[in-house]
This record gives sequence, structure tokens and C-alpha cells, in this order.
Amino acid sequence: MINSRALIMTAGLLLMFLLLVAKLFTIQITNHEYFSLVAERQQNKPQTVKAERGIIKDCNGEVLSYTRDNISFYADRRMMTQQKVSEISSAFSKVFGKPKEFYKKLIDEGVNNVCLEKKISMDKALELRKVVVDGLFSQEDFTRVYPYGSLASHVLGFVNKNDMRGIEGVEKFYDKNLTGIDGNYVYERDVMGRILSVDEKQSQAPIPGNTVTLTINKTYQKILEEELAAGQQKYGGVSAVGIIMNPNTGEIYALANSPDYDPANYDLFPAEARKDRAITDTYEPGSTMKPMVMSILFENNLVKENEVIDTENGTYRLKNVPILDTHKHDKLTVREVLEQSSNIGMAKLSARIPDEMLYKYLRDFGFSNATAVDLPGEADGFLKNPANFSAISKAFMSFGYEVAVTPLQLITAYCAVINGGTLLKPYVVKSITDNNGKTIFEGQTEKIRTVISKQTSDELKKLMVGVVENGTGKEAQLDNVLVGGKTGTSQRLVNNNYSGSQHNSTFVGFFPADHPQVVCLIEVSAPKIGQYGGLVSAPIFHEVAKRMLQADLNLAPNRKKIERKQNLVDQLMADLKTAPKPVAKSYRDAPEKKTESFHQRFSIDGNKNVVPNLVNQSVRDAVAQLNQLGVQYRINGIGKVVWQSLEPGSQITQGSVCVLKCEQSIKKSLTSSN
Repeated sequence: MINSRALIMTAGLLLMFLLLVAKLFTIQITNHEYFSLVAERQQNKPQTVKAERGIIKDCNGEVLSYTRDNISFYADRRMMTQQKVSEISSAFSKVFGKPKEFYKKLIDEGVNNVCLEKKISMDKALELRKVVVDGLFSQEDFTRVYPYGSLASHVLGFVNKNDMRGIEGVEKFYDKNLTGIDGNYVYERDVMGRILSVDEKQSQAPIPGNTVTLTINKTYQKILEEELAAGQQKYGGVSAVGIIMNPNTGEIYALANSPDYDPANYDLFPAEARKDRAITDTYEPGSTMKPMVMSILFENNLVKENEVIDTENGTYRLKNVPILDTHKHDKLTVREVLEQSSNIGMAKLSARIPDEMLYKYLRDFGFSNATAVDLPGEADGFLKNPANFSAISKAFMSFGYEVAVTPLQLITAYCAVINGGTLLKPYVVKSITDNNGKTIFEGQTEKIRTVISKQTSDELKKLMVGVVENGTGKEAQLDNVLVGGKTGTSQRLVNNNYSGSQHNSTFVGFFPADHPQVVCLIEVSAPKIGQYGGLVSAPIFHEVAKRMLQADLNLAPNRKKIERKQNLVDQLMADLKTAPKPVAKSYRDAPEKKTESFHQRFSIDGNKNVVPNLVNQSVRDAVAQLNQLGVQYRINGIGKVVWQSLEPGSQITQGSVCVLKCEQSIKKSLTSSN
């Protein structure tokens, strides 16, 4: 009896042991992967929490780009049973209105973690989180939102949809500032993997990215984009570029390309549409180069405004190369050369500028140098070195050929021409603030160099008002605000040959002309209608400026109906000399201290009939003195003066010609070759 009981107990224990071994085998071997996943989801280990990307705002605080905290749901197929698949499919079908079979097929045909719905809104996510099924889980999945669609797309750029890293525009240039610091939370979960509590001592909250505030004005940007697109369509252009800047600070108020794209769906647009042609593409600017060349002439006292130039009735040959004027005139004053955009007049006047001087000034205006704007992908442009000038280079450069510029370089140079002579660095970011509202960066006016004197700047402003009032820019006129500017038309290179039918049409204008607050560039590529800058881009500028003035009364508070009299331009300059300067809007608007011009630095006291000592002076400075004394000159070489034909201290006789021999130092030659 006792032995039988012992045998039964032994057999029972053995059976239990065998069952336990079988269960352990099932857990450890057969269903090892399943229970490993269950254990992993139950463990109290840190979970990374993504930080939100920073916000981008316009100058008035309007949000142009932000991050939406969406949720994506996944099913771990390794933990699925038919009952779980059915339960999950029913829940998702009810929330999203799709057939149950849709979700069943996703799970059945998937591998490992199957995405059921991606980037869904928080309200739907809350409904689905009520469904507790082992193997169903969710993750935060941020979406970058651009609430105004394509507005300012080429300034804002876009982010990679997978990792939220900036790819173009401000999103790329300021990616480190916009990217936050990820956090990690340690959760306590129940047996089903549901969160019960957070271990705050071991957890670290994510830190959102910084807020970037732009100089871009949303209202101006919208106006520019609408008028640019309308103008491109009206005149049949292939593309168009527009920029609006503050000439006194370097702030970019608006920058647009047409066609544009939607940053939220950037992958649906071709690369050509996403390219910011305002800073990446270069072109020969045509007659919009003339104000810069004219300023060199005035700065160095090489011309007088009312001097008469023989413009050959519109046809002229230089070294057997024809130079033509669209508007034919027998003779024009220097002022009229700019107003009527005479290529012949500019070609003849440019001959007075030494090669080295022309190159130096155009470099000083920023050509062939990137502006260093805070946007990615900027091109340098091209400016031919004097050593490579041909017999016609200087003439053709004077009306915008044999030089390549970006639209941003061109408008930046115009800012220098009209703001008193100072080249400023353009910028698009006004400030950056951290998560606590503390300002960690503030954009401000950065002076690059003084290029011309205020006197020359005022003269050029007057001449460019004449272009709009009396010359090729009449289509840019406004009824109640005086405008200055310059038109430009250049032939496009097609298969390495200049096309007679395709042109780049440009207008750069500024207003109010007495104290410019805005400079606006409009460039249309290959328009089928109109062709010329004065007939294509100037009308677009007119519409942009008119709408800006309607939207912002502070742009020109003293506007009144303009009576267009014969002496209107001269009256403007008289008003410039007597009118009080406007109060600076901020410390960034305070005027820069100007350096002296050449003719101020080398004014000759005492006997003006004596030849000065020019040895060891730059060509630029030597020519300034000779011009002031009325001495003709001829220059051989480039660099500093090493010899002069007229003896220093000798008397100047009428008709004297001073030959200057110039050489570069070794150091300068090495620098110039870079």
C-alpha cells in the first residue's frame, strides 16, 4: 500500500517535471522570439522621445513653418494571431473608413513591424490608443508644416521627410539651430505593455529647436510672388526672379522665383523648380550694369552731367565690332546716355576708365564675390581680370556683357549706389530665440566697404529718376511716389551663341526716390512678348510697388500726386539737399561714416599748374589727381605707378600727356591669381 502511494507520487512529480520542461522548452525555444518581444515591451528601459523642430516666422511674427506632432501606428507581425489581426483591422476600419481586408492584407503580407497608418492626427490617435492589443504599438512621427503652401518656398527650403533634416533654404542653413535635443523617458508598464507611470528621476524631457525669425515680410512676399507669376504668364517668360531689399540695412524683405514649389511636397516637383535662381544662377545683366559704371566716372571726375557725347545715330564700330543702340540718337548728354540707355555712349565713356580701375570698382561693388547671404548654394559670378581684357572688353562690360552676376549680387550693388555708397551684406534672418524666449542671435547691418562717395550716390539717384521719368523706365512710374531705376536687356546664350530671339529682361527700381526705403529687382527670362526690360520687368515692378504702398502706409508717408514738370529731376536733387533726413527706425538704420573719395583725398592746394609725384600710388589714385588737374594720361601696365613721364614739380602745359608705367608687386600678383 505504502509502495503504491510512493509510486503514484513519484509518477505525478515526474509528470509535472516533464510538463514544466515542455513548457520551458516552448517558452525558451519554440516561442522564444514572441516572449522576448513581450519582455522587451514590459521592461523599464529608456525610450527616446524626439524633439520638435523649431518654428520659422516672418518679421511680424507670422508662422511660416512649424512641426505637427503626429502619430504612426505599427503592428508587430511576429506577435500576431488571427484574432489579433481581426481585432486590429476592425478598429482601424472604423476610425479611417477603409475595409477591414485592407488592414488584414497589410499585416498578412508584411514583414516584422508593419506600418498601418502614418502621421495621423492626435484625435484619431487617441481613439486608437483605446485599443489594447498585444503587438500593436505607436510612435511619434513629426510632420513639417508650411501653412501658406508655396509662399517663400525658396527662402524657407524644406526638410527630409524621414529624419527632419534641412535640405534647402533656411531649413538647411540654420539646421543646427532649428534641430532640438532629443529626450528619453523611462516608463513603467503593465503585462500588456501599457504605460503606468514615468520615472521622472531617470527621464529627460526633449528640448525643442530654436525659433528663427526672418527679415521676410509675408505681405511683401505674397505681393511679389503673385505679380511675378502674373507677369511671367503675361509676357510668356520661361522663368522669373524677384527680390525686395532695404538698401539701408541689407534686410531682404522678399525673395521669389517663378515657378515655385510646395515645400511640404517637394518630392512632387522637379529639381529646376526647387532651385533658388536668385542666388544660384548667373547671367549677363545688360544695361542694368550702367549705373555702376557711370558711378565710377562721376566718382573720379571723368564726366560732367551735361557733357555732350556723339552717339553716332545708333550705329558705331569699335575695333570693327558693331555696337548698336535700340533708341537711335545723334548726340546725347551724359545724363541722357543713362536715360536712353545708350550702349554707344557708355562704350565711349568707359574708354576713360583705366582697366585696373574698372575691375577694382566692379569688384568693390561685389561682382565675382558671393554676397555671403545666409542661404545655401550661392554662386560667385564672373568678372574678367584686366590681364584678360580684349580690345572691346571694357566697352562691352560697360553695358553688361562679358560679366556674369546673380540677381542678388546685382540688387546688392544697387543698394550701394543709392544708400550713400556703402556695400552691405544681405541677410534673411532677423533673430534666433531659444525655448525660453532668450535671444541667442540677432541679425544686423554689416558693412562690407565704402565704394563711392555720398555725392556720387546722390548724383546717380538723380540720373536713375531721370531714367524712369524721361527714359526707358517710364512703365515703372507711380502716381504719388517718385521712383528711380534702370532697365536692362541682354541676349541669352543658346548653344554658346547669342540668341536674337531670347533675352533676359531686367528692371531694378527704388522708392521713394528722395530717401529710398525699398529696392526691387525683377528679372524675366526669355519673354516672348515685350522682350525689353522697360516693357516687361518695369511694368511688373510698377504693380509690385503700387501694392506695397497700398499695404504699408509707412513706406512713403508723405506721398502726394506728382506733377510731372520738365525740371522734375533737378527739383528732386534740390529737395535732397534741403530736406531733413528721416529718423532711423532702429540702430541698424544709422548711417555709416563715409570715407573720403579720391578727389577729396587728393585735392591740390596751392599751385594747380604743378605736376604731382605719382610714384608708388595706385592707378586709381593717380588718375584721380590727373583728372582734377585736367592732365591727359596714358597708362601702361597694372598695379602701382613706378614711373611717370612728366617730372614731379614741373609746370603743366596745355595738351600735356602724362604716361604712367605701372607694375604689380609679387604679393599682389599672387593674390590676383586666386
